[in-house]
Amino acid sequence: MRLLWREVENCPEAREIFSKQKPDGSWLAGGSWAQKPAYVPKDGYTAFTPKYVTAAWIVPILGGMGFSAGDVRVAKACDYMLSFHWPNGWFDRFKIRHGDLCDSYMGEFPDNNPCDLSVYLTAFGSVGMAADSRLRPSWDLLVKWQREDGGWINQKHKEERNWTRSCPAVTGGAVAALFHSSDPGHKAPLRRGLEFLVWHLSTKDDVEIRRFFYHGHKMVKEMLMLSETGVGVSQRPVRVVLDWLMTMYEQGEGCFRYKGKPISKYTWHQDAAEPRTLKYVLYHVIEDDWLTYYMTRIAANLAAR
Repeated sequence: MRLLWREVENCPEAREIFSKQKPDGSWLAGGSWAQKPAYVPKDGYTAFTPKYVTAAWIVPILGGMGFSAGDVRVAKACDYMLSFHWPNGWFDRFKIRHGDLCDSYMGEFPDNNPCDLSVYLTAFGSVGMAADSRLRPSWDLLVKWQREDGGWINQKHKEERNWTRSCPAVTGGAVAALFHSSDPGHKAPLRRGLEFLVWHLSTKDDVEIRRFFYHGHKMVKEMLMLSETGVGVSQRPVRVVLDWLMTMYEQGEGCFRYKGKPISKYTWHQDAAEPRTLKYVLYHVIEDDWLTYYMTRIAANLAAR
């Protein structure tokens, strides 16, 4: 295992990612995991923005590869992200604010904004820092923001679009964070969130959900969470997605191979996602080795049940 881990540490992807890390632990760089940022905001960059090329987005990639906060470079990235943390659990998206936290601080933001918070918490959880005591207020916030239907929603979006139900995209981020926390205390909210996602899929036709990304649903990783928790595994939409994924199994080679159009051909009109988003979302998902890895774990979980 040590020999295999050295191969990971020395692989071109790991070298590329760490070569682009700045001395303070941050990133502002595109690469094989994302397109280069089209611009740098006037206030500069932070741990969160621009999307996909900064610390909160890159740390989960490293966590998926097996890196943890025990690596000094990952620890430095986590420290950088924590510099955007407020005592009430909130993570600042745009810039570090100085001074004491005032009582009206949360009034500057929607009543709930799990979108940003989930990205940060997934990053910490993916590298083994979910149990850090400094993050307890953040986990409490995320659980507090769960709605009666089991999902989550950004309050600003709710008011703009007059939604009466939760948002599958926001819920997908929240359940991913809870899943990576590995906290037994999060088992109930995690299950409720997954049940909401299965319900949302059940309202769609089979042909609509046979895709890797659908209105915020990240199908492969959702199937992994569902198979590990047992939520919805016998329900129609889950079976439809799993049967569709099984069509990608190459019997002669013993691997799964992505069957779909190139990411560059995706459009918002047809796929509700653009190449910039999918280049990040599908990274380390649709490559032969990664798709085979996820599908093997899913199959093992289902076989055990």
